[in-house]
Amino acid sequence: MAGIYLHIPFCERKCIYCDFYSETNHKDHSVFVKFLLKEIELYSDYHNLEEIQTIYFGGGTPSLLHPLQISEIINAIQKLFKVNQQAEITLEVNPGTVDLQKLKEYKNSGINRLSIGVQSFNDDDLKFLSRIHSVADGLRCISDAKEAGFENIGIDLIYSLPTQTIESLLYNLQIAIDAKVNHISAYSLIVEEGTQLHQLVKNKSILMVDEAIETQMMDITIDGLKSAGFDHYEISNFAKPGYESKHNSNYWNHSNYLGFGPSAHSFWKNKRWWNIDTIFSYYSRLENNLLPISETENLNTEQLINEKFMLGLRSRGVDFKLLNEEFNHDYKLQFENLIHKLTSNQLASYENGHLRLTKSGIMIADEISRMFILRNSV
Repeated sequence: MAGIYLHIPFCERKCIYCDFYSETNHKDHSVFVKFLLKEIELYSDYHNLEEIQTIYFGGGTPSLLHPLQISEIINAIQKLFKVNQQAEITLEVNPGTVDLQKLKEYKNSGINRLSIGVQSFNDDDLKFLSRIHSVADGLRCISDAKEAGFENIGIDLIYSLPTQTIESLLYNLQIAIDAKVNHISAYSLIVEEGTQLHQLVKNKSILMVDEAIETQMMDITIDGLKSAGFDHYEISNFAKPGYESKHNSNYWNHSNYLGFGPSAHSFWKNKRWWNIDTIFSYYSRLENNLLPISETENLNTEQLINEKFMLGLRSRGVDFKLLNEEFNHDYKLQFENLIHKLTSNQLASYENGHLRLTKSGIMIADEISRMFILRNSV
């Protein structure tokens, strides 16, 4: 199952927590689309290698592009690649950039899944995050998406905000559940280096939530969404049955994917590369018929195994039977003591060759991943 990711690097305003590449003063989107299409064409060696089953427009704010531009990009991909007729085609949407008519046009362009960046149902939270939309905008966007004919709708929520309390988190979760969406991505606020938030925390202008409170909020989020019928299929992602994000699951399963646009990453047959992260350098390379690749790395067996543990433990777990077959090595035997330690402490379950973290294990998933990586590098 191969996928395509398209990075649309435009925003009306940069959110204080975001470390993804984006531009707020670049208005000529038609020029960007022209170069994006050129990059897609230059990947002719990949056009017929594997069927494309997911297409994902991320950013940035992809919903700043006109629906006709989205349609043009989708049509080009369908013309050049072998795209499954039932492919999942996702558009990230900022509620402050769309209305009912625009969403209807996105639906007609070929988009069949929306990921709406609600982030919170509290206006104080949204103001703190520098979002351009209000709670009313977020609720309207969800309602309009349904009226426009979208069935596969997901929303993003952020918890452990300095402006947030346990009570307001519970309120957020209840509103999200009552909105009857199919997918909820719930993330703890992370202070990424180079962001405005990082500077504010460094200057002690903002005091982040205590770690114990953050853990409590994560626990409440997991329990609340699972009790509402959402499957916790990845550490930060919850879905109603049949509505898991196929595109994101590609990443966690180490499937092949191509990334187009400035700063986009690709992974194909154990090789990873990523694009230049400035838009004018991106344009310049393509103007000279050169791929806008910044760096490339070939993953060795140790790196692949480490990533499989890290990604697997964050999602559906690690299938040791498949792992042993793929790499012709008995990893169950190699990690037997660690598996026993995790299951004995009820941090993981192990059944039929499959290791999966319990809720207690999920709380310290990064620490557990490091245990496997350390033992794998010995």
